[in-house]
Amino acid sequence: MSDLRHKILIVEDDQNLRLSLTELFRHLGYIVVTARDGDEGYMQAVAHQPDLIITDLNMPILDGVELARLIRREQGKIGGIPIIALSANINGYHLPDKMTSGIDRFVDKSGGEGHHLITAVKTMLDGPSLSVHSRIEHHA
Repeated sequence: MSDLRHKILIVEDDQNLRLSLTELFRHLGYIVVTARDGDEGYMQAVAHQPDLIITDLNMPILDGVELARLIRREQGKIGGIPIIALSANINGYHLPDKMTSGIDRFVDKSGGEGHHLITAVKTMLDGPSLSVHSRIEHHA
């Protein structure tokens, strides 16, 4: 990671997972901002201009897909923020519909280890290309 600390917005309605992800990414040197649902996530994204958003797909009030669509409608930096969507039920979603929402990568959170998520974050923030689009990462 460069000297510039990247800021990540974590949008997750499960408090335990939100806290675990926050601790994990802070330990890895990232600045972390959190939100409990997509509506709060949108407000935090506008206020904090993160470098990357990690969002759950299934949340009350405003889900991860609608959050991604709102972010993509914004002008300037915020509209181009990479978005990673988490779900414990990747196979239960109709992914072709979700792939047009502006989500850059889908990660299955049911494995619980987080290696795929960490790899996705590092690739999207520190890797040579931010143009990775609509890949699906499954935990082993």
